[in-house]
Amino acid sequence: MRPDVDLDYTLAQDAYSELATLPRSLPEVLQERSIFLNFDDAHDGTFRVSAYGSAMPYDGNSQFTGIMRCSRDEISQSVARLHDSWLKNVVQREHAPRQYTYDDLPDQTLGANEAHAVLATVVKELAQAGEALYRLLFRGRDDGLMRLEQALSRALRSGPQTITVTSEDLFVPWGLLYVHPDPDARVLHSDTAAQWSGFLGYTHLIEHCLGYVKDYTPFINSGADRPKASLHFDMRLEKPEHEADQCPLRPVRGIVETHAAVSEYPTKPKTAEALTEPNCDRHVVVFGAHGTGLRPGRRDTQQAKVVLSDDQPIYADDIQYWASDRATRLADPLCFMMVCEGGRAGMYLQEGLARPLFNLGVGCLIGPQIEVNTPFGSRFTCRFFEEFFKGERAAAVVRQLAQDFIVQHATPLGLVFTLIRGIDNCLVTEIASP
Repeated sequence: MRPDVDLDYTLAQDAYSELATLPRSLPEVLQERSIFLNFDDAHDGTFRVSAYGSAMPYDGNSQFTGIMRCSRDEISQSVARLHDSWLKNVVQREHAPRQYTYDDLPDQTLGANEAHAVLATVVKELAQAGEALYRLLFRGRDDGLMRLEQALSRALRSGPQTITVTSEDLFVPWGLLYVHPDPDARVLHSDTAAQWSGFLGYTHLIEHCLGYVKDYTPFINSGADRPKASLHFDMRLEKPEHEADQCPLRPVRGIVETHAAVSEYPTKPKTAEALTEPNCDRHVVVFGAHGTGLRPGRRDTQQAKVVLSDDQPIYADDIQYWASDRATRLADPLCFMMVCEGGRAGMYLQEGLARPLFNLGVGCLIGPQIEVNTPFGSRFTCRFFEEFFKGERAAAVVRQLAQDFIVQHATPLGLVFTLIRGIDNCLVTEIASP
């Protein structure tokens, strides 16, 4: 891997530039949440929404509750439009014919000045797409929801928050939603500049919780031994002609092997056997392969899948079947998806891999919402594990990397990595007795 280059760039008009990074708590101490958001399907075409927390204190009148009058299908379609905006404006963006700007680090391919100039043109379209989804969710024709949104937006603009969104029924890529730091700004106006600090994943720690899990713990305890990790790679990505810094798998394997005892399972049958073993005791699970989520409205649409070396798709239904074969859940390992669209949960089981993986027993899942090229995916994965194996919490690392890649390298792709749980999830170890 090429070494990262630290460049002294700051974001113009960053509303939160003077605010310190949230301090990380001591191991095995839960982070205090400042905002809780809950969404419950009323099964009548609406969702019941509630919010509370230290950043949204009781106002002496009533709790913050409301009715969101959107169906699951309407929300899924709006999320798909948000994904398409990121694909069009980032993933598919070319600076020359068939030369994609965000294949890796644009500050190295274009030069720092040009790369940041391009980034400044990208943020407006992405902000509009993120704001559109935010308004669909929170600015409906319900007085209670409007009141809730006013309190929520004030809290989001007041500085970094620690947010847990809980719903078994609704999932959106929360980090890609946008609230402009200036309440009077109108992103649709041509003279209004969008700011990266308006994206929820840039400024806030935010996770999605799929609901209560019996005996769940976010603290991944490896005892006095090295953590155990399983790698599920498509070895076809590791081509003989690759130089050491060009292969997407080799650097990831190297980082994980440095800190953990590694086992590899490169095929569907081996992965099924490993993850359904009664004594499976992995602390970290990493997938590195091609994959896709469910894509509504496209021909030959299939459910979410990941494909390993044997070219046998592992579908969402397969993972759900594996979950049914286990007498108990896995022991809440962290699962990192270096897989296109591998971070999706979706509104239905087959839309993404996150829901069945959680049913299998994964305790925290990190992955991209959209297609991500393998050079960047590998680089982000390596940077993540460099920090995670130090004992840092998953969400704090993901947020810091998203900021670093924008400020230092002029790429916004770190924001597309979202978290199912993650605010508290970290490795903890015990010191062996002498």
